Amino acid sequence: MSRELLEPLRKISVWKKGSRRAPHKPLLLLLALAEVQRGGDRWLRFAAVEERLKNLLLDFGPPAKSCHPEYPFWRLQNDGTFWEIPEREEAVALRGERLRTGDVPPSILRTVDARAGFSEPVFALLRARPDLVAELTANILEEHFEASFHGDILDAVGMPWVPQLSARSKRSLEFREDLIRLYEHRCAVCGFDGMLGTSQLALEAAHVQWHAHGGPDRSENGILMCSLHHKAFDRGALGLSEDRVILVSQHLHGGPQVRDTLIRFAGMPLARPLEPEKVPAPLFIRWHRREVFRDPARVME
Repeated sequence: MSRELLEPLRKISVWKKGSRRAPHKPLLLLLALAEVQRGGDRWLRFAAVEERLKNLLLDFGPPAKSCHPEYPFWRLQNDGTFWEIPEREEAVALRGERLRTGDVPPSILRTVDARAGFSEPVFALLRARPDLVAELTANILEEHFEASFHGDILDAVGMPWVPQLSARSKRSLEFREDLIRLYEHRCAVCGFDGMLGTSQLALEAAHVQWHAHGGPDRSENGILMCSLHHKAFDRGALGLSEDRVILVSQHLHGGPQVRDTLIRFAGMPLARPLEPEKVPAPLFIRWHRREVFRDPARVME
């Protein structure tokens, strides 16, 4: 019965257009699940979470000129009875004839001090079953975000590490082994080739188009990177041009160590694999540039 009650929550409708990303609802649900996990209130006030959700979208969503935290706050109620807004009717009345259908502007949500949260049965179940909170959290992270920064998202929403992630976040071993061979056991950005005894140290198989968004486990969609450059690539601090020149976002900033470990690679070519036809394909590079990289890129120094 408990899993039936949560089934609509597992199948939320996320806006899709080709391979575009729209993590608005997943990020809001992670905020709400973290509140349950911490023993907090059932309701999230829009005025209290608006800025926080906006920052989550800026940090973990696709590059965008504007963010709309009001969209998931209002639209989740269309996905099933698990999400409620007590001030719904009041907000709709203020919206008026001109905006009879669709979303409610953030100004109205603030005016009515709108709250949203899980329905009473769902909230009670999640409060009593922290294992289900962890399971739902793992599902959301794995379906919408790359594993390299799951921990960053959990920190941002205020939730401890979820054990289920370690057990379930598995990728093709053949994919990683191929990349290690093709890039000769070295990071394709910085050349790091550390070993601890007989095993690789901090070398990871990075997807260009995220695995969570349809990116295949193929060499043409992969790059061998050290853990630092892998995370920087997945967060959009690093990117690639279609001729595989390394891009560094102008939004990246910091002291001498940031310059030495990241910024100095702007304009440098990515290392080529042993088999030239296995270079990252333009199709996947274009996806990463559109959905992940934080334009504009720094000018080559």
